[in-house]
Amino acid sequence: MNWFAHTFLSPLAIEIQLGNVLADTLKGRSWEGATNEVQKGMRLHQHIDRFTDMHPIVSEAKSILAPKGHLRSVAIDLLYDHFLSVHWARFSPKSRERFITHFYTRAIKASGGYPERAKSVVTRIVENDYFGGYAYWEGLKRSFYKIENRLSERARAKEGMMIHLHRIERHKAELEEGFLDFFPELMVFVRNRCEDTRFDHFSDFVST
Repeated sequence: MNWFAHTFLSPLAIEIQLGNVLADTLKGRSWEGATNEVQKGMRLHQHIDRFTDMHPIVSEAKSILAPKGHLRSVAIDLLYDHFLSVHWARFSPKSRERFITHFYTRAIKASGGYPERAKSVVTRIVENDYFGGYAYWEGLKRSFYKIENRLSERARAKEGMMIHLHRIERHKAELEEGFLDFFPELMVFVRNRCEDTRFDHFSDFVST
């Protein structure tokens, strides 16, 4: 899961959402003075990643892109953010646009006192409207290009993002079908795993 999905898969508490979003950047370690909710978000991120990495549908999606390689996981994470955006109405009764705008507004305010590295990630997400951009194929492609351009020539020759994008384009229907089966299971897992009950943005099927 990438930033947008991790935000969505959090209770509606801004610091839990931010802890979930920032966990990878900070390697799962919070900073001195971080709130309990930030730490809860980071722990939730780890549970989500563990469930995702062990799921057979996700493993199959990765194998469609390549037999091995770290970047295929990155590619699937980005793709799943795109599919979440496209199929938002299946998973939430709330407006996607309002969810994103509300998060942006609260995230900038809440992260004002965070360490610079954490604050810069939040600022970059908001200023570049990463979450809104995932709804469009061109926005997804731009994310792939950005990562590709940061790779060294040696790394790109071994495993490039654009190779994965081409394979996604060839197998998009199959990958999309897998996501639509997988994501509701992940939502149920998260809802059952959390003691927090602030999941009004989840569809009713998750209450079981």
